[in-house]
Amino acid sequence: MTGVRRNGLMAGLAALGLAGAFYAGIAYAADPNLEQADGSVEKAIALLEQAQNPGQNPPFGGHRTKAIMFLKQARKEIEKAQKFADKPPPTKPDKPNHPGGGGNHDHDHDHGKDKGKKK
Repeated sequence: MTGVRRNGLMAGLAALGLAGAFYAGIAYAADPNLEQADGSVEKAIALLEQAQNPGQNPPFGGHRTKAIMFLKQARKEIEKAQKFADKPPPTKPDKPNHPGGGGNHDHDHDHGKDKGKKK
């Protein structure tokens, strides 16, 4: 009986873990390409850091260092894009239908814009 309970507990924990992973994934669900791009950039940084250019100082003429710097900046921008995508869309304020109150309304008059002008 203990084995059955243990298996049930393990299955429950696994399900809970999957549910947690699912809900964590929703945070960046707007476009999974962002997460994939971030992973690719992270891999590119690692590859560049491992690259060797013996006998050259600075290695690769300093271009590798610049590439790593720009890729790290790209990762920051991807993170900002993910955070932006997570925000709910802004709500539009109610527009009054009162003349002179702004907004779009369906009647034809000039709201006093042409006062004093001859027609």
